[in-house]
Amino acid sequence: MICTRLLAPMLFCLVNVAFAQSPRVHATRDHLTLDARLTEPAWQRADSIDDFRQSDPVEGAAATERTVVRFLSTGEGLWIGIHAYDREPQRILHAQLRRDTEFDTDDALSVMLSPLQDKRTGFVFAVNPNGAISDAEVTSFENMNMNWDAVWDARAQITSDGWVAELFIPWQTLRYRAGNTAWDLNLLRTIRRKNEEVLWKGWRRTEGILFLERAGAVEGFTDLPPRATAELRPYASVTGTGTPRNYEADGTFETAGSAGLKGAFGVDAKFAPSRELTLDLTTNADFSQAEVDRQVINFTRFPLFLPERRPFFTEGAGIFDFGRKEETQLFYSRRIGLASDGTAIPLLAGARLSGRIGPQQVGVIAARTGGDNATTDVVLRVRRDLLGRGYLGAMFTGRDEHANDVSTAAGVDANLPFIIKGQNLVFVASTAWTHDSTGGAPNYSRIFVDFPNDIADLSTRFERVEEGFNPALGFVQDDGIWRWAGQMRITPRPNIPYVRQLEFNLLNYDYVQRLSGGLSHASFAVTPFGVNFNSGDEVQLQFSREGDVPLESFEIFEGTVIQPGTYWFDRWEVSYEGSSRRALQLNAQASFGQYYDGEGENYEVELQGRVQPHLLLAVGYDLTEGRSATSHFTARAVTARVDYAVTPRLNTTLFAQWNNESNRAALNARVRWTRTPGSDLYVVLNSGWPTNLDSGSIPWGQPSRAGLVVKYVQYLRY
Repeated sequence: MICTRLLAPMLFCLVNVAFAQSPRVHATRDHLTLDARLTEPAWQRADSIDDFRQSDPVEGAAATERTVVRFLSTGEGLWIGIHAYDREPQRILHAQLRRDTEFDTDDALSVMLSPLQDKRTGFVFAVNPNGAISDAEVTSFENMNMNWDAVWDARAQITSDGWVAELFIPWQTLRYRAGNTAWDLNLLRTIRRKNEEVLWKGWRRTEGILFLERAGAVEGFTDLPPRATAELRPYASVTGTGTPRNYEADGTFETAGSAGLKGAFGVDAKFAPSRELTLDLTTNADFSQAEVDRQVINFTRFPLFLPERRPFFTEGAGIFDFGRKEETQLFYSRRIGLASDGTAIPLLAGARLSGRIGPQQVGVIAARTGGDNATTDVVLRVRRDLLGRGYLGAMFTGRDEHANDVSTAAGVDANLPFIIKGQNLVFVASTAWTHDSTGGAPNYSRIFVDFPNDIADLSTRFERVEEGFNPALGFVQDDGIWRWAGQMRITPRPNIPYVRQLEFNLLNYDYVQRLSGGLSHASFAVTPFGVNFNSGDEVQLQFSREGDVPLESFEIFEGTVIQPGTYWFDRWEVSYEGSSRRALQLNAQASFGQYYDGEGENYEVELQGRVQPHLLLAVGYDLTEGRSATSHFTARAVTARVDYAVTPRLNTTLFAQWNNESNRAALNARVRWTRTPGSDLYVVLNSGWPTNLDSGSIPWGQPSRAGLVVKYVQYLRY
């Protein structure tokens, strides 16, 4: 009897612990309404997850506010119900209404789903108290692809005891195996006014919501339907262009064409060759709704890297990563369908296959572009699972351009992440070759070791890029060099009032030498002081010593030319980043010291304002001044952005920019209305004006370039 009385509570506790670790998605045939009320009886019958722990500010401590999350399975898709309790609901921050924001200003809850349970792939779905949504693909335990856009929906509302959200994710949005009854899952809630982050699993600071090895599991995914056979997104657009004008300094101009009006039709399609693969097809592709590039003044002798913004290339982009991003990449998608100056080249047809075949992740891109030189581009990528989260991969790229010889590139790489006594250690290696009509096969090789953890981030890498390594579909900042680079960043968390974390970068180094001998360029930086306050404010002081040995003269700004020679110069930099939880946020940076054979200063300031929940404002100003014995220049750049959202499904953006290098003011205005998930109406206005006329006036009524696009996309599923 005594044993029974002792064992019964123990067995009861064990059953409850096992139950808490393996919640089930509840299957229901009830009719559910997406209204953020959670009043249907099925929600009360579903298992709940409510055991969250802090990652910040106190690792492992209980969450200061309760969170309850439930899951329902219906024939159409997965429903997720969230009740984020808050004892001070009037203080909940909810400024964002625009889709695909990072919610760094708001309270939010993120759901990570990994249906394949492969510890490598997953999807993140996030919602804030306004019902604004954001989604992303998991690309590694440190990064995710925010440009992935899925078809799903959510509603949310602030209540008297916190906020409530309801998410609906159609099955065809996800990739899953027929036999998988359990999916990996994690949950992250941010309470912005406290700068508090709480997670269900993986709450240690060395882990996080992207750390799939520490994800939990949800059972009960049975009798799931196969993915839809096809998803179609036909579009129709009308583009009106004004008369293009080339202005002279005295204000006179020559027309470079005539105004026009044209229509376009095309279709984007998704097919599911299997539950784990997605085939995307596009014909007569149109990317007029994509955000415009930001104007950047290049003060270096190296090419600028501009981010990809076109949806066909941004979705699933993580699988195609090879090499050092923004430095030496085997594949850079802007080489397809865009000229070197950013103007569009007709993308007549494109295909992309991505997903998983057994233990392999695969990615294939094939594209045909028109224009003066019709081109066929092909990219093949495969990653074979290796060890817990690692992979052994291979990649091939090829370009067949009219009137030119075929250019190809190929390489192999490996990524091996380990967990040693709770700390992350990552080894990366890659090597690649290019081949074109010039003969030979120049090589690029890289070895990288990283220790990316909370109290320290230590890394070192060695790279060798042979002369002539320039893949037709890649990006290479510099060839004919070897590089040794890395950092020794220490970030302790001392018990100091108002301070969350300190930062000391003992050395951030980048030493590049030419294979033919001699220094190419170098940078050595030390951060003697950096502090991250509990409020979210950050302050940092940095000292750097930089070197450059150009072999040819180059212009860093109009009228200022750097002659061949050897230059070493020292600079100081101080920066302040204001807390994103404030309605008015200030970010500022100032650097000063030597610059090549002279000296100069750089000042950057950005002011962000938020009137929740509809209006976001941001104004930025950059000033760079350089002086030497032979020249003096002052570079200025101004940006202004206004986001006004009526609802999460109807928002507008106004983005204006100007700099005195291009002497051009540009305006991009966009309206996006999501009629239903996947079906969107876009109205986009682009205009540009000269700002360097002798009169000092700007011909607002006669822009040098102007265009108005109206585009509608309809989502269909079969």
